Amino acid sequence: MAYKFKHLLLCGVAMLTLSACGSDQQAGMQRPAAPVGVLELKARPVILYSEMPGRTVAFETAEVRPEVTGIIRERTYQEGSYVKKGDVLYHIDDELYKASYDSAKANLARAEAAVNVARLKESRMSMLRKKNSISQQDYDEARATYLQANAEVAAARAALQTAKINLDRTEISAPISGLIGKSSVSVGTLVANNQMNALSTIYQIDPMNVDITESVETLVKIRSRENAQEDMKKLQDLNIPVKLFLEDGKEYEHVGKLEFIDIGVDTGTATMTLRASFPNSEYQLMPGLFIRAKVEVGVEENAMLVPQRAIVRDTRGNPYVFIAEGYKAGSAPSKEAPVQAKAVRRYVTLGDTYGENWMVMEGLKSGETIIVEGLQKVTEASMVNVIKTTALNIPADADYLGENQVKPEGNLNEFIEKEDAHPEKQNNAQGKAQNGGNK
Repeated sequence: MAYKFKHLLLCGVAMLTLSACGSDQQAGMQRPAAPVGVLELKARPVILYSEMPGRTVAFETAEVRPEVTGIIRERTYQEGSYVKKGDVLYHIDDELYKASYDSAKANLARAEAAVNVARLKESRMSMLRKKNSISQQDYDEARATYLQANAEVAAARAALQTAKINLDRTEISAPISGLIGKSSVSVGTLVANNQMNALSTIYQIDPMNVDITESVETLVKIRSRENAQEDMKKLQDLNIPVKLFLEDGKEYEHVGKLEFIDIGVDTGTATMTLRASFPNSEYQLMPGLFIRAKVEVGVEENAMLVPQRAIVRDTRGNPYVFIAEGYKAGSAPSKEAPVQAKAVRRYVTLGDTYGENWMVMEGLKSGETIIVEGLQKVTEASMVNVIKTTALNIPADADYLGENQVKPEGNLNEFIEKEDAHPEKQNNAQGKAQNGGNK
């Protein structure tokens, strides 16, 4: 009895195992092909950009400093306001300088009076010398006195000019036009012409400069590409636009222009400095802002772009895509008429990102078709139903073909409307048609 029971138990287990295997195979055979969307790859030229970090720098900066010593009696500007070149910003107590100016003016008058006396004496002594009424020494002394008096006039005139300059400098004016910052002194403060601290600072921020840095490694990559010589020449000619992105990620509304490329490399960071200039009439940019600049560095003639959503990574992080093997390019699939294909894994090497796309450096060829939608249900060597095709979404500023395409002067409808606007042409056409019918 025990032997029969064991035999029956083993037979039951075997039957259950066979039935389970059969059900799994049946379920696998009945699994439907996943519906997917595909993209037909085609190499195309794209405009290459390099994103670089940087900071905004005022176009011009001027520190307001005193040029004479004295006490501040008045501040005439509003902190943070716009000032024009030549506007008076501070008044220094000028009583002492007025007195010095008046004294220098009086000294000049005395010297001019003395020179008149010396001139007349020299003239009389010259006449007497011609008559041999005086000695040569007496004339020479009169002549020297006259020349000395002229020199004293020149010295007095220079002293007067110096006193006038110092008096004028008691009014501290703006050296440039721009926005002025806060004042570091108040009324009653003693300032000196050699002091280190500036009274205030003026910033000219329209246009606004942006100093950006680029790694030497990136420049080496540019030089190693095809057409690198033309791209570098264009970069050195500064004939390229620059776009600006603020700290919050928003793009600045104005496009700038590259103005300067440093010829040296920072040995500490292995970077080079580039400077761009941007219009800033609305004062949206302020000095010291951290930004990111997007600089055009060339054109990739045969770029292979793949949407980022089409990239899958394995457990080690290696990127790959699924090729729709068996799908014929140019097909018009739909949900009602899908095209069946086989999903084949293909590992790729990725480059830079361009909008929503990756640039694939190795692994794909122009003319192949990859799966971009419905990847959740796709596995290696599984069958798929292609129900739609998609197109690349290329950023407008990177679309070389779209930017350089020849725009037609008009369409056929416009041509027909122009033709209809000339009744004489219509009559000629009708006459030709009648003559042709009579023949």
